[in-house]
Amino acid sequence: MINIQIDNPALEADLKQFFGDNPQSVAHAFAEFVQAKRIGDDIKVSLSQLEQGQALNSADVFNSIRARYE
Repeated sequence: MINIQIDNPALEADLKQFFGDNPQSVAHAFAEFVQAKRIGDDIKVSLSQLEQGQALNSADVFNSIRARYE
């Protein structure tokens, strides 16, 4: 378990106004934020690689994905 302390009174007030005093709601929203940030970062890296000509063959990508989930 991760404990996060907020030292910003304005941000803390906004969180309490939006989520109330339910730490599970705050934790869930934070987890969603982190996942979205990670996806965004992955997309930025992928676009950079594509611009540098480092694209993968789409057939190889789909075969790799299929092998992982079948």
